[in-house]
Amino acid sequence: MNIQKNRPETITVEDKNFGSHVEHWSLLTNNPTQTVPQWLGQALNSPIMPMGLCPTESDMDENCWLIQGPSESKIQIAQVIAVENNQPRAVKTAFPIFESPFKTTAKIERVIRSENNSQAVLRLNVGHNATVYAFDNLYTVNHKQYDTTQPYAVSLTAWAYELNTVNPDEHIVVDDPASIKHHRALNDILAEHNGVAPANLQELIDQWQPKTEDDKAPVTVDFSKMVAYLYGENIGQEDEAWFQGKIVGKSHLDFNGEVYTLYDVTLLLEDNEEATLIRIITKDNLYKNYEIGEYIRGNIWIQANIYSTIESK
Repeated sequence: MNIQKNRPETITVEDKNFGSHVEHWSLLTNNPTQTVPQWLGQALNSPIMPMGLCPTESDMDENCWLIQGPSESKIQIAQVIAVENNQPRAVKTAFPIFESPFKTTAKIERVIRSENNSQAVLRLNVGHNATVYAFDNLYTVNHKQYDTTQPYAVSLTAWAYELNTVNPDEHIVVDDPASIKHHRALNDILAEHNGVAPANLQELIDQWQPKTEDDKAPVTVDFSKMVAYLYGENIGQEDEAWFQGKIVGKSHLDFNGEVYTLYDVTLLLEDNEEATLIRIITKDNLYKNYEIGEYIRGNIWIQANIYSTIESK
């Protein structure tokens, strides 16, 4: 297969469009300018140089190194280092990372990369016309391998800026006649077609007429059990997202004397399909008491780790 032929669409934007990682580091420490340089040095004492999707070292980009560490830590510091003549010259960027055990099958449709090619946001097609944008933790080693026709095993993680619980009684009442008709018609038509939208769906909605007075009654829409995801609007910052989902798992880890809480949450949920899960991390004491089964919402920074492909069936 000619991998160059199937390269994802690539958009190059100015480095400043990606914003600064300072706000990301601020989720781990109150004093990033002092603490982060110390962490960078500690990470180099026990480093990992991941190969990602590269079959051999010769397939890796010779112009930069990706170094992660400390190797034994659950949270690691990733550094992209500029290289000349096989010698390190400068740190191009650095960011915190962690892993999730959950894998989502996805294809890479678009790469939004920085001018210096040190970082990128991926547009991931996770199936059924669903899209997730994520910062690519392994872009430095993976970018030459990406193929739009190849499904990948993608691990989605996120750092939480803000989290809130969803009120179990949260709902709205829709009393606009046109909206009521559209809602009732859509439900009736989907029920008649076993949940599959027919090709002439809009035509059938336009033709639908209420049969009883109940069909004209206001509709109550329950938002308390809604799973939703909205990616960022600014190019290069689509990985800054808003979500609402159900907690299906909870755990903790320690990093440099701080206890972090991890929530496994449904990011996307389609009827009769396996949920897309994301592992969200926070050290904020305000956000540590949510429990499995609750719905939460908030703002997060989404990351993707891609180490392997998935064989097409």
